[in-house]
Amino acid sequence: MIKNILFGVDGSAYGEVAREYAIDLALRLNAQLEAVHIVDSRLLDFPLIAPQTGLITWNPGVLNGLQEALKTSGEKLLCETAERGKAAGISMVTTLEFGHPAQVLSEIQTRAELVVLGRQGEHSSSSAEFTGSTMERLIRRASRPCLVTPRAFQPITKILVGIDGSPAGGRALHEAVELANGLHIPLVILAVAERERDLPQAQKNTLQAHSLARAHECAAATLTAVGPPAPRLLETAAETDCSLLALGSHGHGWIYDRLIGSTAAHVTSRAPIPVLLVH
Repeated sequence: MIKNILFGVDGSAYGEVAREYAIDLALRLNAQLEAVHIVDSRLLDFPLIAPQTGLITWNPGVLNGLQEALKTSGEKLLCETAERGKAAGISMVTTLEFGHPAQVLSEIQTRAELVVLGRQGEHSSSSAEFTGSTMERLIRRASRPCLVTPRAFQPITKILVGIDGSPAGGRALHEAVELANGLHIPLVILAVAERERDLPQAQKNTLQAHSLARAHECAAATLTAVGPPAPRLLETAAETDCSLLALGSHGHGWIYDRLIGSTAAHVTSRAPIPVLLVH
């Protein structure tokens, strides 16, 4: 059961949605909550800021002033976040960190059982893809489940979990079952066969998954589909009115040369609902 949740605060619209999901889950799971704001140390790197500021010579006073301004801004965001939590009826720990956001999050993730982050951050582009982003870098290094939130909040009322027989898919199933039980909501288990000849194996996977869900007294239904995994996952989530999608960050046939598979990347960057990625 998730009892410690960590979420990022960056002042962006996506960050505000991540905050709403983190607060809602903490209230429903009776979990401890920690909000962290990371002052990106790259912004204090003189070669990076010089072209933006027009500086010609190195000036320690300017860098010190910038660092203090970034710190003050972060503290203000954390204060506002704590007030939002208080208004919702929950207290939280707030932490200000300095460093590379993905690296810092990777280091402090062990303080939680779930990390919640907006799909895009304060300095992200408008592109749906998040290759190279803080989000992808964190997922590559994550040892904890990561909940990637979309552009709008909606309460989680039903979970869809994608399974493929891989170890990561199995761990995603376990997390989905525990979360569904903790939230007292139903679970839909989906196995996608990329080809018709793979359908028997997909059906076998769903039977095994359903047995596990029943052993944990989780209300679960099973489905199978044929086709490209990512589109089928998104389509099924919409058709079954699921409001959270869980899957392994990589699985059989989904990844060979990357630590986050193409299916996970495609789903996470396009899903209108939060995506729980499990290593």
